Amino acid sequence: MFHDRVHVAKLLSEKLSHLKGTNCIILAIPRGGVIIGAEMAKILDIPLDVIISKKITPPEHPEYAIGALTYDGVMYFGHDWERYSTDPRFQEEINKKKSEVTRQIQAYRGHTNYEFGNKTVILVDDGIATGATVCAIIQWLQKKAIKIILATPVIPYVTAEIIKRFDVQIVSLQTPKEFSSVGQFYRKFDQIPDSIVVGILHKFSAQSKQDS
Repeated sequence: MFHDRVHVAKLLSEKLSHLKGTNCIILAIPRGGVIIGAEMAKILDIPLDVIISKKITPPEHPEYAIGALTYDGVMYFGHDWERYSTDPRFQEEINKKKSEVTRQIQAYRGHTNYEFGNKTVILVDDGIATGATVCAIIQWLQKKAIKIILATPVIPYVTAEIIKRFDVQIVSLQTPKEFSSVGQFYRKFDQIPDSIVVGILHKFSAQSKQDS
């Protein structure tokens, strides 16, 4: 069991120590992923940025992810997509989630312009369950980055097998076959307010401008 997200960041950084100071960028998934990503960015001496996708859910099942999308419309379709996507209210759900993603990214970083050049992207989350939102981001990244490394403390075995199909390197600390929730693997798994995420990102942005 992990103590908290800072503990996880140190463990993941050890596994990625060979990338310290290299041509990489950490792309963290809010909110918890930003706590881990920020600590890893300091340890590994590489930049930090943030990306979001939103799960798409059927109208009657708001917690059940059948897919996910990014701010610019890149979509991941889960195995139950066809079963629910013919609902006439479905397009409203897609439009709503797309607006939410764009609004959040604007709040966190001020714009939706991303340029990774020839960098390796280390995609960081504080734990993965079904993987729908991560798969959408990976599909989006495949058009923008030369290499993608997914770094997360815990990912179910079944989800890892799905993500491997995207030809992504997975760096994890635990890959359980029995999985209930991400929180069960942490002693301390607090909810992170937006204000903390924004503060971290502003600090890294200011530091980046100062260094350049």
